[in-house]
Amino acid sequence: MAQADPQTHENEWRASRNLPPLTRMDLVGIAVAVVGTAVLVLLAVTSLDHDRTNPYSAVTIARVLIATGALLINMAHVVGIFFFESVDYHGPFQRFLARMSTFGTLGAIVVSLAIGLV
Repeated sequence: MAQADPQTHENEWRASRNLPPLTRMDLVGIAVAVVGTAVLVLLAVTSLDHDRTNPYSAVTIARVLIATGALLINMAHVVGIFFFESVDYHGPFQRFLARMSTFGTLGAIVVSLAIGLV
């Protein structure tokens, strides 16, 4: 069975020997996924808090669905990033997951904010 190279490549950071080395793009993707998901959940909660007369309004339901979908997608992306780095894979799918986690979460925040303005 092939083993991954334990040495870090240039532009990679390793928190400990138990974690795979992560590139800057991986770290940004993970940070945006965590913070962006928290922002989406807060937007859904504040939407629910502002709709006292109708807690099941279309805006609240849409924001809850967007936050739930982003949470599930970001969890899969972060796990995928760690899996790819653990086997030292640096191909197009690894970059796709890091970028999708970054730009998809930011797009979901923009959509959630736009829905709230309607």
